[in-house]
Amino acid sequence: MKAIIITVPLGNGHNSVAQALSSYLTEHDVENIVLDLYENIQPLLKDIISKGYYLSMKSMTFVKDFASDIYDLNQKRDATSEYSIAHVKNQMLASKLHKVIAEYNPDVILCTQVYAAQVVDVLKEKGKVTAPAVGIITDFTVQTYWEDVEHFEYIVVGSELLNHQLQKRGIETGRVLPLGIPIDTRFSIKRSRKSACSLLGVDDHPKNVLIMGGGMGFGNIDKYIDEIDHCDLNLQMFVVCGSNKSLYKKLKGKSTRKKLTVYGYIHNVDILMDACDCILSKPGGITTSEALAKGLPMIMIDQLPGVEDRNVEFLLNNGAALLATKTFSIDESLHLLLDSPQRQRTIKNAIKTLARPYSTQNLCDFLIQEFSAPTKDNSKSNE
Repeated sequence: MKAIIITVPLGNGHNSVAQALSSYLTEHDVENIVLDLYENIQPLLKDIISKGYYLSMKSMTFVKDFASDIYDLNQKRDATSEYSIAHVKNQMLASKLHKVIAEYNPDVILCTQVYAAQVVDVLKEKGKVTAPAVGIITDFTVQTYWEDVEHFEYIVVGSELLNHQLQKRGIETGRVLPLGIPIDTRFSIKRSRKSACSLLGVDDHPKNVLIMGGGMGFGNIDKYIDEIDHCDLNLQMFVVCGSNKSLYKKLKGKSTRKKLTVYGYIHNVDILMDACDCILSKPGGITTSEALAKGLPMIMIDQLPGVEDRNVEFLLNNGAALLATKTFSIDESLHLLLDSPQRQRTIKNAIKTLARPYSTQNLCDFLIQEFSAPTKDNSKSNE
């Protein structure tokens, strides 16, 4: 079997999913390539789009309500008209992508973001690509435009609890694989807190709190550290700054009463999660899935407008996380979570119903079984 995994440079999540799938397939002797749609097909667009995404995310943290309203309007907007900018862009990208797919001749195409899926769907609609295609939704909601990806064989979602949303968008459940958002297989490994602390070389404190702002280190992390530092709980803090170098530099020089350990961009978040009692983080789809897989209760902070608002709703409505707000502080959240064994049991039971620690294994094993049979001329052009 040969697979093409297509991603786009909008945040770290889509790339993380692509790499998780690629690693597992490679380990199981499945030939595959990861293709950045913009870098490989339209290089001039990559920097514009990725930098624009970063700036827009930073801006939206200051105008959350307005940005969320724009997201809601966008959900209802028809951008698939043949005269829309999105449609024209998809047509242009499709013609170039077709050449890559035809040359590689995959047995299956995986798309980790809806824009990439739309481009592939154009080719499938025209009959230029006949290889089976699988779209992967990387949040706990069904973002706009997935209903327009009509020619994909399967759509992967984080939970079967999203089936009603899918049906409302006209996506029949027979095409849905509720296997969970694919995450690195390391998050399926279970360790004791003592073992994790030993691997990290840190003290096994009475209470350990992990603080993250996503791969880009968004949010008011410095402020949250101050709030936690002044609460009366006996705990220590671990902070992951991601690629935010200025935040890392600032926090490394920060003086706190409670013990504070600061990391930059790291590759052992799975061990950190095993070492901690809870995580404070913005509820991105990947971080959320990783925390759920580890059975780690989350206090949600600094959600970005749009899909992360929907992640908040999904987790709250299913009793699997807490949300810190202006009127329900970090201090109150920590006390509710860490001081109440009953609350801990309740939230961890809810987490178990949503956790998909073997999401990547289950999806890849399904793909290998489904599409390993020899195929011919999967990407033959109708010329």
